[in-house]
Amino acid sequence: MSAQAEPQPTETEHTPERCPVAWCPVCMTLSVLRPVRPEVVGHLLRAGTEMFLAMQAAIDARGDELQDRPQSGPVRLEKIDIG
Repeated sequence: MSAQAEPQPTETEHTPERCPVAWCPVCMTLSVLRPVRPEVVGHLLRAGTEMFLAMQAAIDARGDELQDRPQSGPVRLEKIDIG
């Protein structure tokens, strides 16, 4: 039986333990969430989804308000020839 060595990550390989980027947000998130239980990660993902849905609803409501309001004067556009 021959024992084959497992390939070791190279210096440039992107892993959370050996990241070539000093402040890589993906690796930082993975290293923080690694010891956390899966239920906690699932809860955080659901909470993040709810937060983005609430933000989308607020932006949509503001957009509807702006569409219903009459324009406050003529819109002036100026054509600028750049070439």
